Amino acid sequence: MIKPGFSRGSFSISSFLILVFLFSSLAFAADPKSGGTLRIGVRVQQENELDARRLTTEGMIPSAQMIYDPLFTWGNKGYESLIPGLATKVETKDNKVWIFHLRKGVKFHNGREMTAQDVKANFDWRIETPKGWKPVRFRELIKDLKKAEVIDKYTVKITLEKPFSPLLRILAWAMRGIIPPEEVEKWGEQFNFHPVGTGPFKVAEIKPGDKVVLERFDGYWGQKPYVDRVEYKFYRSDEARLIALQKGEIDIAQLFDEARPILEKDPNLTFREVVQPAMLVKLYFNLRRWPMSDIRFRKAVYMGADWKSIAINAHAFRSGNYARTLLDYTKYFNPGALDVVPPYNPEEARKLIQAVEKDAGKKIPPVYWLHSNAGINQNLAQMAKAQLDQIGVPLNIQLFTQATWFDKILRDPKIEWDISAYGQGFAIDPSLGLTYFETNSATAPDGKSLGGYSNPEFDQWLQKAEIAMKEEDRVKAYQEAEKILLKDAASIPLWAYRNLYAWNKKVKGMGFNDSGNIYVTSTWANTWIEK
Repeated sequence: MIKPGFSRGSFSISSFLILVFLFSSLAFAADPKSGGTLRIGVRVQQENELDARRLTTEGMIPSAQMIYDPLFTWGNKGYESLIPGLATKVETKDNKVWIFHLRKGVKFHNGREMTAQDVKANFDWRIETPKGWKPVRFRELIKDLKKAEVIDKYTVKITLEKPFSPLLRILAWAMRGIIPPEEVEKWGEQFNFHPVGTGPFKVAEIKPGDKVVLERFDGYWGQKPYVDRVEYKFYRSDEARLIALQKGEIDIAQLFDEARPILEKDPNLTFREVVQPAMLVKLYFNLRRWPMSDIRFRKAVYMGADWKSIAINAHAFRSGNYARTLLDYTKYFNPGALDVVPPYNPEEARKLIQAVEKDAGKKIPPVYWLHSNAGINQNLAQMAKAQLDQIGVPLNIQLFTQATWFDKILRDPKIEWDISAYGQGFAIDPSLGLTYFETNSATAPDGKSLGGYSNPEFDQWLQKAEIAMKEEDRVKAYQEAEKILLKDAASIPLWAYRNLYAWNKKVKGMGFNDSGNIYVTSTWANTWIEK
């Protein structure tokens, strides 16, 4: 079984499969029923992100998670450990050369067997972007990928430019599905509407702006789904999803905290709250523009608002999961980092703002706050505006749909924003979150770090962590890198993302982990409908 600290050698999955079998036997001993259609109300249009080369945040596009299988995936304990997916075993002696042993007999939805040649092609797309393609999303996170080679029909070797110890955990996030190359060639940019993977369900219907319907794939290599079909219906608001759930128009709904009082009183419904430690929401500062380029201004923003209170109160019922540091909610949390967090001190913040204005000979202009228009984000922006106005920092708040905001922060070459919140977190592996601050990391459209931040000392600590063979060395390096970011006021941690999932009590076998995904069928969960 893969463990979070895995760095070298090889592992077998035989004992893991025995545990899964025992767990599954116990979990589904309540005489599950086969058949039926499971209807899920979602808050993001599913057809926008069904290309495995373009997948974004886990949990937001649950239909994609059922269409594809990754090489490695998360078990019922979530980010605590990896479990085998399309790969059954991996070997490495130096964290630089990795050999993946693939599962035999895996079929794509088009009926063809998946082989090492397919996996190589999917790696190749991340090494060099094919002509006419948009770059594969998150390719920059699989660092220093040099080449992929086929050893035999079920074995692939990849070589990195230098050791990268968190590779497996990063792959589980950044490469969440293997695509048959012939289907991409056939459909081109329309593959998004004709996705083909190896998952337990295949696409039956896509109705843009409305729904995506999947049907059971009888050729699936793993645990067979109980339900015949899964229908993901898009609703623009939480209220609409909640009403649809109460009326019986859907069986499961993605919701937010505001729905809790109603759910508690409805005898037909039950719910569960899922905290996603990997999605640590934090403020990014764009250092390409003045006044964010001045560290005194960034510290003033940090000190000029009570971010703890804002993080808690932005959520319904004062329930926000405030993050004290960037590595909070992870095993890498360092209490010593609290000593370098700029304290809440509006008076000192005003003095810093005055000094910045005096040296520049001009007033602070409206600061462009860019974010998505979800209710929590609206609360965050308005609370921040009220407090920052008091220290002389005017905010120009611009809120967009989730898709538009995502494009503006990650793809727009103009990079016209000063503050934006983004949820790429650290629980999967600190490398995933810290990479967004690394100089020339290509996490922004101009090839630099997302916020234009650059500090050679930070880069060195991050690189030490990524090549370290010992876990204690990784811990020290990540913690030192974090302290530098906090000292430089490069980012403000806010909260760990949280979802509320509600479902009709006739739905059984629901399974969740801290990825925030809805696992209709997996190695450790299989949903069915009581008739």
